[in-house]
Amino acid sequence: MDRLAGRLRHYDWGSPTALADLRGLEPTGQPEAELWFESDDLPYLVKVLAVQQTLSLQAHPGAEQARRGFAAEQAAGLPIDHPDRSFVDDRAKPELVCAVTPFEALCGFRPVDEAITASAALGIPDDLVAVLAADGQQAWPALVAGALSGRWNSAIDTLLATCAAGVGQPFADIANLVLRLADQHPADPALLLVPMLHHHRLQPGQALYVGPGVLHSYIAGMAVEVMAPGDNVLRGGLTTKHVDTASLVEALDPAAGEHPVQTPAGPLHRYDVPVDDFATWRLDDTAVDIDERIGPDLVLSMAGTTTVGGLTLGPGQAALIPEADGPYTVQTDSLAWLVTVGAT
Repeated sequence: MDRLAGRLRHYDWGSPTALADLRGLEPTGQPEAELWFESDDLPYLVKVLAVQQTLSLQAHPGAEQARRGFAAEQAAGLPIDHPDRSFVDDRAKPELVCAVTPFEALCGFRPVDEAITASAALGIPDDLVAVLAADGQQAWPALVAGALSGRWNSAIDTLLATCAAGVGQPFADIANLVLRLADQHPADPALLLVPMLHHHRLQPGQALYVGPGVLHSYIAGMAVEVMAPGDNVLRGGLTTKHVDTASLVEALDPAAGEHPVQTPAGPLHRYDVPVDDFATWRLDDTAVDIDERIGPDLVLSMAGTTTVGGLTLGPGQAALIPEADGPYTVQTDSLAWLVTVGAT
């Protein structure tokens, strides 16, 4: 087994101190958004997210759209690192986000009737939402396309004025969120969609699975994110990066429904994910013996001290355990994550 070096990613939404504090290091002076743990030997990617400002409103493509989109941008000669690129590889990107601190997120559409009621309470025009009232959940792609088209930009001022004037329960919280997001991204058409999405405040240990085609945005807090190694992000707004409304709308799964919040059931908890790309356990002051192996494993320490065989890890440190190493034991006196190939 080997200690796996984490790689910092600097994005404008990151915290300048959270990842440095986690690892007991001096801050770099830049926003430190993600700490990546990856290897050519790993069929998945593990990140620590430190979110201080909202990530883009986005969805990830399924495998078929990812293949088509990547091939089209390759054929067009668009460099992989071009800022207008949407498809940087040909893979889907299912992901699990697990709260380390209180973690705030938008994820998935509300039920149709609730979304209509919330929109009316916050002053969103009935004409924008009419397609949803007429066609139900199958209308979500058309509604998103309409909201992001610019046609309804004049409604943003009404939305913000309604939220600022005060909205009663049960929508006071989402009205306050709209105002917070508008401070970061004034006049962004994506603000019109915020009242129609589930607003989650995850407590430490709670998690959300985010499959392809699910509209979401991470708002604040620290989390461990485990995903397949694809990195395609289709953005619709709340960002300074490239927005690709057409690809986002194509990716949306109108039947995805609510993604339930998962809560750990004990000191050793395996999260439920409907894919074989990875499996994820949370260890809270406990130990586990890993006997059967079908691929490489990763152990990430997030608090206290974690031992993996003869290797000792501190917060923000990880170990790669090749399959050939055979059985091993993980023990933590505080908090760690274990990630394996999914079928284990």
